[in-house]
Amino acid sequence: MAAILTPDLESFCQSGVSVIVAVCSPGEAPVAGLGCGCRILSDRRMRLLLPRPGNEVLLAKVEGGARVAVTFSQPITHRSIQVKGSQAVVTTADEEDRREAVRQSQGVRRELIEVDYPPAFAEAYCQVKPEIIVGVDFTLDAAFVQTPGPGAGAELKP
Repeated sequence: MAAILTPDLESFCQSGVSVIVAVCSPGEAPVAGLGCGCRILSDRRMRLLLPRPGNEVLLAKVEGGARVAVTFSQPITHRSIQVKGSQAVVTTADEEDRREAVRQSQGVRRELIEVDYPPAFAEAYCQVKPEIIVGVDFTLDAAFVQTPGPGAGAELKP
């Protein structure tokens, strides 16, 4: 199975950027939520990391077979990509997942402060309690440029 993301894009997604999640089932309105990181798995699979509280409806949709779209965006540069996937399942986060969720969230916090958000806001927005993190594993089906500008929406090919 061919890769969807290049090694550079895999690193970008795991570097501590903003993570916005949406799920949708046919004939239903999409549901959005906030993630706090991801991990690239084998066989074109990604594990999205997110807190269970606040994402309960989204997680229920995943358990019901919804498709997944995730936008990764760097606050400093606005560099952004979106991945879309299928075959999503909710998983229990392991110790490495919880460490990555904290590490990646702290990266977003640093970037928000660098673009002049008040430190107290950035800390509150990016606070992660490791014990409430869950995973959503899904198969990567496609990736798209989402950086604002004329190339936005173009499909990324490795």
